[in-house]
Amino acid sequence: MILFLYNLFLFLITPALVIRIIVKSFSDKDYRSNLSNRFGIYNSKNDNNVVWFHAVSLGEVISSSKIVENILIDHNVVLSVTTPTGYREANKLYGSRLKVVYAPWDFLIFILGFFRSFNPKALILFETEIWPSMISVAYLKKIPIILSNARMSEKSFKNYKNFSFLSKNIIQKFTMIYTQSESHSNRFNQLGASIEKIECVGSVKFDVDIKNSQNLNEQLPPFILAASTHKGEDEIIIDAYKNLIKENYKIGLVIVPRHPERASSIKKVLDKANLKSRILEVVPEDLGVHSIDVINGTGMLKSLYSKAQFAFIGGSLFKENGGHNIIEAASENCPFVIGPYMYNFHDVLELFSKNNACLQVSKDLNVLDAFKDLLNNQTLRENMSANALEICIKNQGSIDKQCMGILEKLNKEVIT
Repeated sequence: MILFLYNLFLFLITPALVIRIIVKSFSDKDYRSNLSNRFGIYNSKNDNNVVWFHAVSLGEVISSSKIVENILIDHNVVLSVTTPTGYREANKLYGSRLKVVYAPWDFLIFILGFFRSFNPKALILFETEIWPSMISVAYLKKIPIILSNARMSEKSFKNYKNFSFLSKNIIQKFTMIYTQSESHSNRFNQLGASIEKIECVGSVKFDVDIKNSQNLNEQLPPFILAASTHKGEDEIIIDAYKNLIKENYKIGLVIVPRHPERASSIKKVLDKANLKSRILEVVPEDLGVHSIDVINGTGMLKSLYSKAQFAFIGGSLFKENGGHNIIEAASENCPFVIGPYMYNFHDVLELFSKNNACLQVSKDLNVLDAFKDLLNNQTLRENMSANALEICIKNQGSIDKQCMGILEKLNKEVIT
């Protein structure tokens, strides 16, 4: 009955979901592409060796790539995403080696359409993608349901707890939950998952190529990297940068918005502030020569972290976002500043904070002071980088643990 009411609610709001997609398509036309996928309609034939892997957006597509690569060795994969940035990045990463589609909305009929098209032998969800209809259909078909790199923030935990009449039954249907930390494990257990189905393996985000050499910023004109910024954060960073210029700091600025389609609106803010800038789709040789560059593209942060004097990592100045991945910057020897709202990465941040591996500001007014501290103190930058790199090295190994467990489950025909 509860699942029926949930689906009735989704049925009633489907027109609103369509309108939302249309509105979003004004800023990114790819929201309109393959709209039929959202209704569970796909131009594909059944395949009995398909694994359904769901990674909602850009960050999840990148973070899950090594797990997906391991699955691809012996299995076909259909990778579903929710956003155009995730869709484009997945196609760039895998090409024709797997099929990339938009995930259907979680209405039962739409989910059944996906199963009719692809007949998956397993369902793997990445991080906190817990969809009742998707999981219920997979459970009825007796296929493995795995939550990979699972995290459950305190905020999400409280929300799921409020709807325990639905969430408990759904979470109990998972075959296995691979969590990022013990606190995440405890929350899943409190929400209904049995201890036997939970394994703490750490975060796959630590399993990146570690940069052992020093940061390349000595070879380039120095610049600050504003990474994965959201609306409102750009203005704060630009204001801080303008103050640095007024105080005769010789430093450039590179802004990489979380959503690349925002590049033109950021340039308008810069124009209004009388700051010369340009929009780029690739990382140029003369990076940092021009005062401000705005990057309209994805997949370039790793290279930019290796070149920046230091970085500000966005999604952290306003509570509605909850922070973004700080490990990639750490792995590239790039010191970084973050805002007060990092609840999506609470456990990871705790590691960095207690080891003096980052600077966290309490409010936007402190951004300028943090920038000055890092610009004026090379020893501080070097110590932060060294501490952060050590954390990355000590916490690697999650991908191997998860792949071993996932592949073992995939080699079993059905869940009994």
